[in-house]
Amino acid sequence: MRKPKITRDELLVRCSNTFRKYGFHGTTMDMLASACDLTKATFYHHYSNKEELMKDVLLWTHEKIKHNLFSIAYDEKLEPDIRLELMGKKSKKLFQEDSIGCLMGVVAIDAAYTKADLMAPIRDFLDDWALALSHVFAIKFGEIEAKQIARQLVAEYEGAILMARIYNDATMIEKVTEKALMKLNSVAA
Repeated sequence: MRKPKITRDELLVRCSNTFRKYGFHGTTMDMLASACDLTKATFYHHYSNKEELMKDVLLWTHEKIKHNLFSIAYDEKLEPDIRLELMGKKSKKLFQEDSIGCLMGVVAIDAAYTKADLMAPIRDFLDDWALALSHVFAIKFGEIEAKQIARQLVAEYEGAILMARIYNDATMIEKVTEKALMKLNSVAA
């Protein structure tokens, strides 16, 4: 009996998990094929090399997070503090899952000096995150200050995600959200 075909989403989830766990350089095509329950030859029909696959994983991850997290910032039916609170809760959940985790951070650290072409999709992801947060803060702060606050928050979230992994303590992500809410509510509407 033939094995059922793997969907693109399932393949990317499994590859994302493998990259997140072993890093870009520590992951081999054999490992990726095995994670997808495919032979290496069959896997090469999907992706001819690891770099091509990694770019697709990064773009796919970005789109998933954009849809599930960043979109909350643009929900004008919700007050800014509610949007920020929901984004914080969703961030904690998303970045603790194996399928997404801190993939962007892992790849950025692992490939920064040897695979500079992988940095563009990571920058795009971080820029989109900052843009979403900036949209929330622009309601109470000027556009320039909102952008500065948002970039700093992205840096704090990324650091908190790393620390949460190291110390197995997701409250570090919650603390960034609490700080962001305090900042947002520090200005009279």
